[in-house]
Amino acid sequence: MRIKELLGILTITVGLGLVLQGCNKIAKESTSGTKLIISAVGGINWQGNESSVLDSDVLVETSKGTTVQDDLAVVHFTATPYSPDVTTTSVYYNVMLKEYHVKYIRSDNRNVEGVDVPYSFWGRVTDMIPADGADHTVSVVVVRSNAKMERPLVELRYAGGTKSLEVTAELEFYGEDVGGHPVYAKGYLPIVFANYANE
Repeated sequence: MRIKELLGILTITVGLGLVLQGCNKIAKESTSGTKLIISAVGGINWQGNESSVLDSDVLVETSKGTTVQDDLAVVHFTATPYSPDVTTTSVYYNVMLKEYHVKYIRSDNRNVEGVDVPYSFWGRVTDMIPADGADHTVSVVVVRSNAKMERPLVELRYAGGTKSLEVTAELEFYGEDVGGHPVYAKGYLPIVFANYANE
């Protein structure tokens, strides 16, 4: 009887583990009736200019002093119902973004965080994307200022602009439609880190 009870407990534990693993996989899958697409991602440099490639300055040096600052990404979203039969857009198809994740990737696959690339991070976002098929932009931090005070970016500070680090930022967005169904989207932004001349 005791052996049967132990086997029963083991079965429940294994089953629970499989369910939890399944939840992790489902987190990146959309179960919503809304299709959320990232149509473009642009980077905002220290001068406030948007570009398809972000020139991230690891140390802004001007006559007023030196600063280290966040870099922003402008993400262009479109949301539409999956079903072609939906002729009038209901508010229940609108998407509320909740959080995002940024990870940095190198083309040579040297991706050790804190050595080859900056550390990945999670951020909060609270933007509503209407499911009207129009372009809607959301601004988020894509490079944190404290990353520029850690390896490998801090090593670029005094290279005189002769050394750079090229990565691709992978941005993953998680949210829900108004009905509570998970929605997921992914986009990419090339970044070139260096100590750029500011004046």
